[in-house]
Amino acid sequence: MEYKELRQIDVSKYTEKKNGLTYLSWAWAVDQLLLVDPKANWFYPEYQRWGNGSVMVFCTVVANDIARTAQLPVMDYRNKPIPEPDSFAVNTAMQRCLAKAIALHGIGLYIYNGEDIPPDTLEEPVAKKVEAPKPVASKPAPVAITAPSRTSKEWQIVPAGQEGSAEWIEGVKAGVNALLQVADKPDDVANIFKNNRSIFDALKIKDDAVYAELMGQFSTTKKQLTKE
Repeated sequence: MEYKELRQIDVSKYTEKKNGLTYLSWAWAVDQLLLVDPKANWFYPEYQRWGNGSVMVFCTVVANDIARTAQLPVMDYRNKPIPEPDSFAVNTAMQRCLAKAIALHGIGLYIYNGEDIPPDTLEEPVAKKVEAPKPVASKPAPVAITAPSRTSKEWQIVPAGQEGSAEWIEGVKAGVNALLQVADKPDDVANIFKNNRSIFDALKIKDDAVYAELMGQFSTTKKQLTKE
């Protein structure tokens, strides 16, 4: 299933509201994700600790060969960041962040926009407007662009945050690590680089050291897969 289909799934039966926020059951979200893509996987990049002792956790979910990273502060019952949170609070935030990262792939994303039902099932107008007949448009000529095959892997990185920010850079690193882990031949490594060339070009300008580090990972992974 593609994103446009996943975003239409009604998750209302599996949510709970707390202090004005709606939470989706992480267990149900994982179940739905694996039904859509049995090879989907996820991991938690290193968390960030702020000066006041509060903590931001991250989760990267790889599904349909696309890695998306979400972030979430460790919060108390008032939805306020917890200074020096204990392991229970951190674990709770990690599971909620997992559900949020899954939502970036479409499942339950609409609840983060304050909606109670999926966007394509919102209430329709009571009366339909009568519109004048529209002229029949001529069929456009084919565009000379080759669309990726449905059987080919579309290796894409979708980092969160503003381009060049610390969060964005961490998202790029997490995305590269996730995709290189599932690459099984040298061509996969090449596709990861080609499909995200604009991101790597921006990264080289923003943080040349991280760029060099990731290029080293590409080189090492490609050599390993070539030997295999």
